[in-house]
Amino acid sequence: MKNLTLPGAFEDINFSLHSGEILGITGLLGSGRTELAKALFGETPARSGTIEIKGQPARIRSIQDAIRNRIGYVPEDRLTEGLFLQRSIGSNIVTSTLKSLLNSMGFIDTAQVNNRIADWVNNLHIKTQNVSLPVRSLSGGNQQRVVLSKWLAANPEILILNGPTVGVDVGSKDELHQIIKDLAQHGIGIIVISDDIPELMATCNRIMLMRRGRIDEHLTTRQTDEQALSTKLRQLAV
Repeated sequence: MKNLTLPGAFEDINFSLHSGEILGITGLLGSGRTELAKALFGETPARSGTIEIKGQPARIRSIQDAIRNRIGYVPEDRLTEGLFLQRSIGSNIVTSTLKSLLNSMGFIDTAQVNNRIADWVNNLHIKTQNVSLPVRSLSGGNQQRVVLSKWLAANPEILILNGPTVGVDVGSKDELHQIIKDLAQHGIGIIVISDDIPELMATCNRIMLMRRGRIDEHLTTRQTDEQALSTKLRQLAV
């Protein structure tokens, strides 16, 4: 990202994300971190600046552009932005990849759909008795796994996670953290946007602090600890 700017939201954002790296972004309310995430996913595109992927210019002007560039986004509010609550667990999992599941006649390949759903339920340990149940029947942690599986099924190279464990219990949080680290080990570049300091320290290689739409500081997790990071966040309010 070079000089990425969206007036009123963020300005002159510069950073790199490497394959297999987990980059944390944090800041106080109004810092511009969620607006930056939505810009990278094409929901509210930046007005100026450039994005390069693998050294090549990438034009991210819409969500479709982001998907074509193999970018996935797990939003902050999974209930209103990440899931179709009235639909089944299974249909939520495959919703982003239905086109790839058509047979030669242009119809949905039911067997392939069912196999894909079963694979992701197993891979992400989604706890359910029946994938035909509405996704709203799941616990918060399992709902978050469904949102993750939806984007992982699209085989992203870049995954943006905004508040990945908000509203889940401690046990599910630890499991989700391990899933995030496992995904990075498989080469996905991951951005974690969070104000949960233990979460950032447990998962990230580097952390960027944002303040009033700008990057205030870059840190590696080896350079800091939870107490020092908490202090820096408090200082951003000054």
